[in-house]
Amino acid sequence: MPERTSTHIICIVPRLGASVGGGKINAVFRRMCLLADRPDTQVTLLNLQHDCNQKIAFAELVAQGVLDPRIDHRSLYEICVPDQPASEGPDIALPEWDEQTSSMGAKLRITYTRDGVPVMRDSIAPSAAGRLTIRQILTDPDKDIRLKYLDQSLVEARTRSGDGMVDKIAYVEGEARCVIRRETRAFVHVEDFGMGQTFTDEVAHQRALVLRYFPQDCIVFIDGVTSAHLSRPITARKVLFLHADHRDAAGKVVPRSRGLIQAFDGEAIITATHVHKRQLERDTSPSAPIYVIPHVVDAAPATKGPRHHICTVSRLDLTGKPIHQCIEAFVRVMHLIPGTNYLIYGSGIGQARLQQLIDHHDCGDRVKLMGHTSDAPGVFARSLLSLAPTMTEGFGLALLEALNAGCPVISYDVDYGPRELITPGRNGELVTPGDIDAIAQAILRVHANHEQYTAACPASVESYSFDAYKTRYYRLIDDLNASRFSFDIGAPDLKAEALAALERAPGRHRERLLDLYIHLCHLSRDLGGMYDGFLEKHHKAPDDQRPLVRCIWLSRRLGQQDACRGHLRDFAHGFPDAHAQFLRRYPEFLDLSETAQNSG
Repeated sequence: MPERTSTHIICIVPRLGASVGGGKINAVFRRMCLLADRPDTQVTLLNLQHDCNQKIAFAELVAQGVLDPRIDHRSLYEICVPDQPASEGPDIALPEWDEQTSSMGAKLRITYTRDGVPVMRDSIAPSAAGRLTIRQILTDPDKDIRLKYLDQSLVEARTRSGDGMVDKIAYVEGEARCVIRRETRAFVHVEDFGMGQTFTDEVAHQRALVLRYFPQDCIVFIDGVTSAHLSRPITARKVLFLHADHRDAAGKVVPRSRGLIQAFDGEAIITATHVHKRQLERDTSPSAPIYVIPHVVDAAPATKGPRHHICTVSRLDLTGKPIHQCIEAFVRVMHLIPGTNYLIYGSGIGQARLQQLIDHHDCGDRVKLMGHTSDAPGVFARSLLSLAPTMTEGFGLALLEALNAGCPVISYDVDYGPRELITPGRNGELVTPGDIDAIAQAILRVHANHEQYTAACPASVESYSFDAYKTRYYRLIDDLNASRFSFDIGAPDLKAEALAALERAPGRHRERLLDLYIHLCHLSRDLGGMYDGFLEKHHKAPDDQRPLVRCIWLSRRLGQQDACRGHLRDFAHGFPDAHAQFLRRYPEFLDLSETAQNSG
């Protein structure tokens, strides 16, 4: 058995915190835990923000069991380490003091004084990431200066001026890496001491940092558009996971999504459904193979009681999740199902509008906003059926959780998750988006035959088991390791090395390798190799006439008359003006061109 390759996997998460949740981030966390359990694999959560709150949030996720303790946590500044020491950053001098006093409440507070005047104050409290110390410098009455430490290690410093200006310094191992200036929360500039540059655009700074210092020998997961701006400058192996649809609610391809997919220069693209994969291949021209890896569902929860009510578990964003339409539908038929209420779990900007609608219909005794729940599987296990209105859905983890709990689902017939997971008449119903009467009739149909629908749910989630999920991801990583690209610049036959590398190199390297191969063929007067190289360039860039012209010349010099006629015919068809100009300049090709046109 071949020895397993040691693998470093990096997953980019813009920020962590109590307000950051939902199906997407939970799917990212689940994948990280799975890969951390793979032998000889190191997993790093790369956080684009650098501060104590992010380190504490990560430690809390580990303590809660959400993240595997073997996962490493690094900020962008901690993983992009300069090759040489940074230039000297701003110096925040600690004041001299001659006495200190302590007081103990919810936090330990230490006040440092000089000649009886307070010059510095510490506020110390335990946190999941260690002892958090916030040190306030009191010697400058015009500025609020605070330094934050975790277990005596300085992580960040903030200087707030009365004019709304805030300077935040990021420290790594005691060294100042950069200072970010904001004015009334708006980004002004960042001065990077490692690069010795100042950037007026935060994204441009992150890109420059990644391009210069990002580790090469790793696999990086790019999750949707949140970290897409780092895809191009990262030259390591990359995997793009598309959590959301590349089309909008009207069915049109979103330009930003098209650009992300077609410009992606990594090794693999992942989507959660086969329907989405087929649509991606129809709508776009992806440069990497597309893998289908559905989300995983845990073991079915034990039913905690009789099923009487209808539920919705969702973010209350009525643009993408029109729950108000489900309320309208339920109100039309609730008199026909007197023992069944409609319970809505979730929070969001649409909550007030939903409450207004409930008050308008005077149905607060039957339709209730239950607030956020951290136990969605338990809610589904106690529910008769679930209403999951959605205008666009990359997969729909809530749909999978409901079916796994034996809870039939009524959803809109949209791409991609509902069509992948729900079989109308068996484990739920699909209705036309916005058709309130159809929702109402579906409620009555599932309600009347709920035992039949419930019985069909377990079979529909069998392919989403943990074992299947694990096998797909481990196979993907094995495939990426097997295709790991290397190029021996010291090979005795550099031309043969370049040709061999072309067969296994990622797309982002192939153009430069092809140019190198053509150059080496030119040096060795290998006309056949040059011709093959330019022919490949023509296939990759059919809108560029220059490779095609070189193919015309080289095929003629090689005596390949039929090939030359074919290239002339393609030249005339694709670039008629340039073709006419070419023949005026080189009349020796007239006969071949006329023969090509007559045969065409």
